[in-house]
Amino acid sequence: MKVLLAEDSSVVRVLLKQVLTKWGYEIVFAEDGDAAWRVLERADSPRLALLDWMMPGPDGLELCQRVRKAAREPRVYIILLTGKDEQEDVVRGLGAGADDYLRKPFDNVELEARMRTGRRIVELEDELVKVRAALHDCHAREQVHGRVVVPPSDRTPGRGGPAKR
Repeated sequence: MKVLLAEDSSVVRVLLKQVLTKWGYEIVFAEDGDAAWRVLERADSPRLALLDWMMPGPDGLELCQRVRKAAREPRVYIILLTGKDEQEDVVRGLGAGADDYLRKPFDNVELEARMRTGRRIVELEDELVKVRAALHDCHAREQVHGRVVVPPSDRTPGRGGPAKR
C-alpha cells in the first residue's frame, strides 16, 4: 500500500522510510506542504498519509483541512506527526480532519500499530465503496424492470414484511 510521507526533516524521512518499507509500504515523499498537496490532488494519490504538522508551505493542519474540504472519495487516512503535545493541539489536529495524531518523538511499535489501524480502515472503506456500488447497480436494474424485489427474509410474518398466506 502506498503512503504519502510529508516531512521536511531529511533525518526523519530517512528513518521513516526504513521502517515503513520494512513493513511493506511503498513511500511517496513530499518535503513540504506544496509538494504534499500536489500528491494528494492526484487521482492515484496514496490512501494513507503521514503529515508533519510544521513544515514549509501549507502545514499539516492546513493540508488536513484541504483534504477534508475536497471530500475526495475514497478518503485519505491521515496521521498527523508533530512535536506539539498539548491536549489543545491534539484536539485542533483531529478537528482539522486528521484521523490520528502521533507525537514526536514516537516509538516504532506505536507507529506500526497506528499504520495497521489506518490500513485496516482504508481496506474497510474500500469494501464499503464496492458494496455501495453493487447496491446502486441493483437498484438501477430494479428501476429499469419496474419491479421491487422483496428478499425472502422480509416475507416472514412478524418481521415487518407482508405475511405469507
